[in-house]
Amino acid sequence: MRELEYVMDIDMHKPEGDEPARSAVGTEDLPEGMSRIELRVGPGGGRTQSFVGRLLAESQQVTKVGTEVINVYLSRKGKFVVHRQYVEWSDFQQATKQAYNSVRADFITARRNSDQSDFSPITHWVKEFKNWRELLGLGKDGYGDFTLDIVDSLDELRERVPAKAFRIAADVVSNPASHDLDI
Repeated sequence: MRELEYVMDIDMHKPEGDEPARSAVGTEDLPEGMSRIELRVGPGGGRTQSFVGRLLAESQQVTKVGTEVINVYLSRKGKFVVHRQYVEWSDFQQATKQAYNSVRADFITARRNSDQSDFSPITHWVKEFKNWRELLGLGKDGYGDFTLDIVDSLDELRERVPAKAFRIAADVVSNPASHDLDI
């Protein structure tokens, strides 16, 4: 495991915008609250692995060396799936330089194709960017090294994820997802 000095620790239990790809599967075949989840694995995330489960917790740790995103899932068979994405800042710097040069070239071309009174090529070029990640060439799922570990118990999970992510996952597993109050 990497020895890193943690500068910032951000934990979330609800995913936002950039969730892993989930393929369409008949909902009648899946347990309640679960879906087919497809995750990238390996260097650069060039391969995928899929299973049926649900997201329990998400954690992002930012360090001096890079960033690590950890997602904890519960599988249909009750196992815990720990998915990690690790990106070193040096890789990020190189990728953003390449993306910047590409974006700059596209902007120069758009600017040359417009005259002083017509800014539509530039406006169209700007509208193509949906968010900062796309602007930097990171795409939907980012980049980096991806791993997937499967553990059988909460005790094993405790050793593999940050404390707050473990507390969230343990709470979600031991308590019902929703509870109707008779008040």
